[in-house]
Amino acid sequence: MKAKNQYTEDYKEQALVKVYNRGDRTIQSIAEELNINLFTLKNWMKQPLSNDKNLAARQGKLPQDWPPEQRLAALQESYGLVGEALNAWCRERGVFPHHLEQSCRPE
Repeated sequence: MKAKNQYTEDYKEQALVKVYNRGDRTIQSIAEELNINLFTLKNWMKQPLSNDKNLAARQGKLPQDWPPEQRLAALQESYGLVGEALNAWCRERGVFPHHLEQSCRPE
């Protein structure tokens, strides 16, 4: 039996932001991109948003907003991870793989 994935609240919120700003894309395509079950993502959409968290409060949690030392440590820890291993590493920290790619671009 497959182990149940545990997602941080930040990861869930970021996934929902991606869903709500998806444009012409389907929810299924977002779920596949994030390697999340479609019904899990739809269940998150049904849950009420927490009142004490908002996008402005989370903006400092994205890797591109981290101090250089923290970005370097994240890139070193995630280096060589691919597929589900990278997704699991990102889920634990409430970020998406594309955030890591953005964080290593020069400013």
